[in-house]
Amino acid sequence: MYGMIKVYDHNIIAINQSNSTIIVRDRKDIHIIDLKICADNFKKEYGDSNGKCVGDRNAEGKYFCFHTSGINTIIYFKRNYICNLFGKKVFFGNRLQRFHQLQKNILKLGYTTYDLT
Repeated sequence: MYGMIKVYDHNIIAINQSNSTIIVRDRKDIHIIDLKICADNFKKEYGDSNGKCVGDRNAEGKYFCFHTSGINTIIYFKRNYICNLFGKKVFFGNRLQRFHQLQKNILKLGYTTYDLT
């Protein structure tokens, strides 16, 4: 890995169910987290994976780390939630509720994450 892309949950623009992607926008870039590619990368790194794990999650630290190509993408959950750049909220509730909402969306898409807690 060459580094990490760090973003916050309020930077999530959309979760696209038709192609299993999470679209995130930070100040200047749009990042597309393709869960199929993440699952392939996770399996390459950890050979005993079932091919559905896309990264790690930490409920205590309130973050997900996706195994995107060449560089991991980490989504942190801030205590306070603000709207994304388009003035819309993708998730609602407190930090733990938003964390679980992303986890449920990943599961709905047929993928999972490895629990670090």
